[in-house]
Amino acid sequence: MNDAAGGSVTPMLINVSKASTRWIIAQRWSHVQFLSARCDAQLLQQQLPKGLEVDLFDGSAWLSVVPFYMSHIRFPVTPALPGICLWELNLRTYVRYRGAVGVYFFTLDTDSWLGQFIARRFFHLPYRYRKMQGSVKSDQYVFNAPGSLSLQSTIGQPVNADALDDWLVERYHLFTSDGVSLYRGDVAHEPWRLRQVEQLDWTDNLSQQFGFTAGTDLRVRYAEPINVQFKPFVKLPNN
Repeated sequence: MNDAAGGSVTPMLINVSKASTRWIIAQRWSHVQFLSARCDAQLLQQQLPKGLEVDLFDGSAWLSVVPFYMSHIRFPVTPALPGICLWELNLRTYVRYRGAVGVYFFTLDTDSWLGQFIARRFFHLPYRYRKMQGSVKSDQYVFNAPGSLSLQSTIGQPVNADALDDWLVERYHLFTSDGVSLYRGDVAHEPWRLRQVEQLDWTDNLSQQFGFTAGTDLRVRYAEPINVQFKPFVKLPNN
């Protein structure tokens, strides 16, 4: 495993790195691959918690499958926790809450029981434990989560992000629900540095687990490693 160091209307993006400096957990995300495709907006809206609205880019809703590797996990008073590194796989869409844009996760799968427990218990995030493995060697990306995602690709050259790239990846809020209340989590990090993805061969069964079809006409990007800080989650008003 090598750990390498929208639309015509501008969405309201809030980079919390310029706001409060308080954070509760920091991580490094490496080998992030965004596999994004248009999806039926009404179908997505039906599966969102009350209070969230599907966000659109030039009239289209989007759904993304995102595998990545997490490491260098630490808290404000600790160094990076030794031995805690994990692959993750998430299925997400793009939403608005009272004008603020963010992401909503249908699932976040991980190969770590501890990671699943912490995320579900303290962050109200829909984590599932699933077996998965991945590697990135000499720009060859391989990932497999049995029953959910099989992927092989080649990492290409850096790209200058366009409006759709920015709309898909530059999101600094995530929304989640415990079944009763909505919560917002804020993240702080530098802008993503994206690269092309070539020779993609993948099988997506993850989307189908949540009633969606596998994506076609994909926008696929690989992202360079990035250091992330999470702000405390906040409970949102119910009305």
